Amino acid sequence: MTVQNHPADNPPSSWAYPKSQIKQYDIAIIGAGVVGMVCAILLAKRGKQVIILDSKPTPSKASFDQRLAQRDARVYALNLSSIDLFKSADVWDGITRRADYDQMHVWARDDFGELIFQDEHAFENIMLGSMVEPSVLDEALWHRAKAYENLTLKYEISLAAHGMAFDEMPDGVCIRYQADNQAKMVKAKLLIGADGRASLVRREMGVGVDTLNYHQKAICCAIRTDQPHGNTARQVMLPTGTLALLPIANLNQDDQCRWQSIVWTLPKQIAETYLSDYHQNPDSLINRLALASGYVLGDIHKIQSVASFPLSAQAANRYHKGLIALMGDAAHGVHPLAGQGLNLGLSDVKALLALVDVYHAKNMPLSTRLLSDYERTVKGHNSLMMHSFSMINFAYTSALSNISVIRHARSEIVKAVSKSPSVMRLLIGRANR
Repeated sequence: MTVQNHPADNPPSSWAYPKSQIKQYDIAIIGAGVVGMVCAILLAKRGKQVIILDSKPTPSKASFDQRLAQRDARVYALNLSSIDLFKSADVWDGITRRADYDQMHVWARDDFGELIFQDEHAFENIMLGSMVEPSVLDEALWHRAKAYENLTLKYEISLAAHGMAFDEMPDGVCIRYQADNQAKMVKAKLLIGADGRASLVRREMGVGVDTLNYHQKAICCAIRTDQPHGNTARQVMLPTGTLALLPIANLNQDDQCRWQSIVWTLPKQIAETYLSDYHQNPDSLINRLALASGYVLGDIHKIQSVASFPLSAQAANRYHKGLIALMGDAAHGVHPLAGQGLNLGLSDVKALLALVDVYHAKNMPLSTRLLSDYERTVKGHNSLMMHSFSMINFAYTSALSNISVIRHARSEIVKAVSKSPSVMRLLIGRANR
């Protein structure tokens, strides 16, 4: 389907909606994930009339209690910029558990040299970021969103059940959806697609996507180790891919900071072999993880919630078309080796909000020009980050990476970087943009 234009005063008769019955909003957001929710909350905080639409089940206290009673195997690695965004949305204090980290340790198994990110001159450890489970962040966002009367949450909806999902006009976008077995429609001055990698909004816009298949698969799980994580995020670069050990907040008093979230990048065939072996003998994956990590935290005693997903990078050819724009995974997806996927999506939100503030101060309307400025602000940076992560992955996992000269050069670069405080500060600043 493609977005069609219709004169504002002459909507198609197939809509069958009197204009007086079509609810008007400043901004509509498709996708109630983290990026869409925090964007909606901060727009509502600015006095905008906002609606957010999503197909997932309607949340409830009971559903969140059930989710929070369990440990999520995956965590979001939130940088300081993202944390500031949650603080500005009055969400951060509502996060019930998190694992702050004040050190990042990155090394290669077959090289010399390592990178340790921390503030060596501080009298006390300074937080570099925080690991937050998806369930915990989702609950905090949901509670905050419900506090705004000018923010409407619509769950269990379906778009384009019968015909066109979006109709763009000179003064806004009409969104057609199904809810409670009824056809409904709303109109907004701007429409934001924050509906993930398989974005329906992007398809409706007719925007193409460039995709890079890494032919890799990530194995994810939670593990309990001999030694506590020490508020440190760890990542070892292996010839088969990266292995990240990320702190998980204590769920119970006896956890003693010994649970880690694992993201292990492997060639697809090897990952599938490991997963098959795990289903026959769970200890096989425990032993392989301990060996791959170099027993950095001792033996591994427990493993939970093993899952996997294929790895690829993708970039939308454009971030906006008329009065419709994309953000987060709908616009870009990166390799998980640096844990920056969500942070990049949240930086999209910051950029859009900054422009909304500028336009408001100048008494300028929400318009296609604002979305054009938004695309120009974020697209280049996101593309640079995507290609940078791809190059790092290639440097350690390609066939060329085992050539001795390349390995030596790679080690010397890491060693030089680790001895340059200014470069280390630059890298931390870049990660926290």
